[in-house]
Amino acid sequence: MKKSILLLFFCFATAFGQNTSNPVSQVVNKFFEVGWKAGLNFDSSGDINNLANEFRTVDDAKGLVNGFNIGLYTEFKLLKLYIRPEVHFSKFGTTFDNITVGQSRLEAPVSLGLKLLPILSAFAGPSYRYNLGNSGEYSLETLTSESTFGLHLGARIHLGKFGIDARIERGLSENEAQLLSANNVNIGTVDNRATQASLGISYAF
Repeated sequence: MKKSILLLFFCFATAFGQNTSNPVSQVVNKFFEVGWKAGLNFDSSGDINNLANEFRTVDDAKGLVNGFNIGLYTEFKLLKLYIRPEVHFSKFGTTFDNITVGQSRLEAPVSLGLKLLPILSAFAGPSYRYNLGNSGEYSLETLTSESTFGLHLGARIHLGKFGIDARIERGLSENEAQLLSANNVNIGTVDNRATQASLGISYAF
């Protein structure tokens, strides 16, 4: 199912990008956009209020990079508003009491954006996440559900076909899980709703 969704987005985006020279496509481009996106994930499992302290300098940010995301997006534009669904693969680490667990998941955020300036917008919206697995010395055994929901917010800079965005995401639905060691020893039970920050770029076809 996950592969089918990604394949569908890829085929649609490729076909759309190859027909942008005709008048119909030029009109559609004013209201609709398809493109690639990629970014870096940062280890920011603490409180959202502490993020400003964690990213004081570039060196601080470099030290917090712990994963990446890559995928596709579509954007529907209407005056100063836009709706932007995305589908991407994300790999990151989540910290629980100084224990970092490597995780990967399929994410489908949907953003409602508002153009504040011609090159700047703010956005927010819900995110659907499907956990794909764990890696590293420790792992999580999900007790409730592999599917969770979150809420994200951020800002985006628009530079023609290129975009740069920074966002913060927080899990909403409870996802209680067991924290296991490499020998499958139960270390404890945690609420897997960590705060995640990311910095990304995008390119429209």
